[in-house]
Amino acid sequence: MIVGADLRAARRDAGLSLGQLAARTGVSAGHLSRVERGDREVTPSLVLHYQTALGPAATALAALLDSDTGAPEKGTVDDMKRRGLLSVIAAASMGVAAGEPVTRLLDGLAGDLPTRVGLPEVHAVEAAADLYMRMDLARGGDAAIAMARGTLEWAVKLHDRPMAEPTRERLSSAVGLLADRLGWATYDQGRAERAARILTFALDSAARGADRDLRAHTMLDLSVTLTDLGSPRDGVEILRLALGDERISSAERANLHAVAARHCATAGDRAAGLRHIGLAEEALGRAEPALAPDWAHHITVAPGHHDSALGLALFQLGEDARARDHLTAALGRLGESRTRTGLRCLIRLAVLRVREGDRDAGAEQARRAVALAAEVRSTRVAGDLRMMVDGVRACGMTDLARELARSLPSSDRPAVRPVTATPESASLA
Repeated sequence: MIVGADLRAARRDAGLSLGQLAARTGVSAGHLSRVERGDREVTPSLVLHYQTALGPAATALAALLDSDTGAPEKGTVDDMKRRGLLSVIAAASMGVAAGEPVTRLLDGLAGDLPTRVGLPEVHAVEAAADLYMRMDLARGGDAAIAMARGTLEWAVKLHDRPMAEPTRERLSSAVGLLADRLGWATYDQGRAERAARILTFALDSAARGADRDLRAHTMLDLSVTLTDLGSPRDGVEILRLALGDERISSAERANLHAVAARHCATAGDRAAGLRHIGLAEEALGRAEPALAPDWAHHITVAPGHHDSALGLALFQLGEDARARDHLTAALGRLGESRTRTGLRCLIRLAVLRVREGDRDAGAEQARRAVALAAEVRSTRVAGDLRMMVDGVRACGMTDLARELARSLPSSDRPAVRPVTATPESASLA
């Protein structure tokens, strides 16, 4: 974890005064001084400001960031370019044409930054975000994380170059989207605290752009991360703030309410959760997918997404019949690019079938889920599989539970800390 003293040491190694660093970052010297003394929190966005301003002298900061994860995620410029090329190969293997904008971006990683940033550079970041989004939604994994991080580091440095204000606004949204995807992929790998820092930076960047849905969706991802870290009420509060923006699309509004319902269930407030379900369904009644931003067509307004979000929430709220209907509908509509979401729906359907007494169908779905999960690296899916085994065992199918437990894919990644329902009776609605 980086502290103020680390930032001060890096600045001094670069031979910069506080005033010089303030001029480069746009952050007041007084605030920088307070952070370096430990009187203010070290935020992810400030660390990125230091890294960008100090250039090669920020190597020590990068090493500290890497030490947080226990795994190297940052390489040399040549290594980042290699990762970028691998991303194009991976995209091609899924039938996704990378196109010229991504090629421009990959070439830029090995060369100098442009003197002035224009739409071609913004298009490059947008294309990279789209590419990594497709990769992560399909399979996830360390490769997507490493490649997204390398591209994000390049994209953040563009902010210091001259550009027209409309270009800067659009770049901010593109960087925010890329950071959000990186943060979500990091969360899915079980690094919740690190993900929260990345997502905070993503929100800061998205706030400088004009995409209201992106801001709301990044807040949603932050809320999920904080809930899994043990603060479901904070998660609900974040979604309240997001829902306060009347300019977000009805499709994203429905998504926010569905996730809020899950947080309420985690916090033990079933009544509030059901109210959010009703509000989500109300928003879906007036959803206009054409008004959603381009990235949302991969996620929020993609076929089956809202059914999966509602199904997951209703399952957690104990509304089994309604959950089954939505989960079944989601499985019928989710495409191959939503592997993990489909798995999460299938796992819950298996549990519901067993609960209802249809043991043969439940056992078949459970075995299928375990087989499909063997190719997926995701702490969320791993946690769902364990929940499925426990659910099968609770229904008296001990032999099946034992069989499934033996078949679970092994993983040496740390699991997200489990959350227990809080006893408070105050409403979260």
